[in-house]
Amino acid sequence: MVAHDQRGLRVAPTALIVTPQVLVLGDALLDVQDTPAQPMRPGADVPAAIRLEPGGQGANLAVRLARRGVSVRLRCALGTDPAGNLVRSALARDGVTLDAVEASATGSVVVLVGRDGQRTMLSQRVPLLGADLAATDAAWLVVSGYVLTEPNVGDLRTHRWPDRRAVVGCALDQAQVERWRSTLGMLAPGLVVLNADEANALSDDAADPAVALADAFDAIVVVTEAGGARAAIAGSTVRVDHEAVVAIDTTGAGDAFAAALIAALVGMSWPPAPEALEPALAAAASAARAVTQVAGAQARVAGER
Repeated sequence: MVAHDQRGLRVAPTALIVTPQVLVLGDALLDVQDTPAQPMRPGADVPAAIRLEPGGQGANLAVRLARRGVSVRLRCALGTDPAGNLVRSALARDGVTLDAVEASATGSVVVLVGRDGQRTMLSQRVPLLGADLAATDAAWLVVSGYVLTEPNVGDLRTHRWPDRRAVVGCALDQAQVERWRSTLGMLAPGLVVLNADEANALSDDAADPAVALADAFDAIVVVTEAGGARAAIAGSTVRVDHEAVVAIDTTGAGDAFAAALIAALVGMSWPPAPEALEPALAAAASAARAVTQVAGAQARVAGER
């Protein structure tokens, strides 16, 4: 439509400003996927399938959210090198709005995928939190757990964050656990998504870590397992189960779970009722299962646009 002023003269249209529903804080990396055809041996030259693909937990979350129709902005650190250009192009194709902090080089991860589909990662991540984190008017903030491990994380209580905040867990060594718990407490998220290993590392209650962590952080805590997921919410627990499948590649499956869950929760009142959380968990578990059947952290699966 062409706009006119009161005198009937044509005026230039104003730009439409779309506020992102979700701001993701996290890493955008180059994944070097390596699937050996044979067991690796010292001093040997083993054939392998090697792929260069976009990855990083922050980018994985943003891409999966965007493919589910969520307006999303990713704040990450990227270099202007070839790896950064590849990552930028991939994010643009999926409709992710990029808010990149300039870095001297783009981070990368070597992902070794075993015959059972399980992966081992060798990571070179670029810190994000040393940069200025301006306020955002997004409805949701989703934070990659790796951000909370950065050396310059500081006091997150000094920032103005959206009321609805989610944190997605990450691999932690024992030396990082207490600091991660402390930083998580400062951010005070309403939703925490962890796998079973992460939940057990963070909780003192091995019998029911989801409930213990939900009480500790006054949050909905979701713990994923090979056969489903369990959530602790407002004194109740919700569980969904599905049949475990043989994985081709587990890289990015947890991120796909978290993104599908958050996409389902974005339009709900908060906190969601347990009966509303159950179908959201089921959709998330289905998304994670689908990702284990493809190779690559951001490989497209059924149900994504």
